[in-house]
Amino acid sequence: MKQTAYLWSGIVICAVLIVVVLFKINSLENTVRLLGEPNGSALSTGQNSVKLAQADAKAAKEVAPGLGEFMTTIQLHAGKLWFAAQAANLDLAKYELDELKETMEAAKGLNEEKNGVKISNVLDSVLQTQVAGLEKTMESKSQSTFKKSYDETLSACNGCHTEAGYKFIHIVRPTAPPVTNQKW
Repeated sequence: MKQTAYLWSGIVICAVLIVVVLFKINSLENTVRLLGEPNGSALSTGQNSVKLAQADAKAAKEVAPGLGEFMTTIQLHAGKLWFAAQAANLDLAKYELDELKETMEAAKGLNEEKNGVKISNVLDSVLQTQVAGLEKTMESKSQSTFKKSYDETLSACNGCHTEAGYKFIHIVRPTAPPVTNQKW
């Protein structure tokens, strides 16, 4: 009798385990099926978010300054730098050089390419060589050294203009102040 009780207990335990296992299998099948099906609303929301982000990026690009605007600003700072240095106003010259560098850095961020010339690479090179040299010459307070370094910087700019197919843009030393309402 004892053996029969053990046998029936074992059968009941096995039956319960089988039911539990079948329930778990069914639950996992449902989970797998749900994971395999695209979630329509989440997918749609994600796609809409991507479309909105693309539209925002396009709108921002349309109103952001382009390379020409940055180059014009660089030209303005270069002219102001020239007159500040000629007036021996080292503080103003350093300020204009910093503004020039800041604008060149911003222009690099455009990652423009013109006629196979990667403008960002050229700007980076000019910053590291000619502009860095210009900064060193300003510390020496030698007008002749500054003029030579300034001309080398303009030459590098003009070289890029030529290589990029814009040789008609030729920058020279300014002969008149770019603004008339500033004390040099």
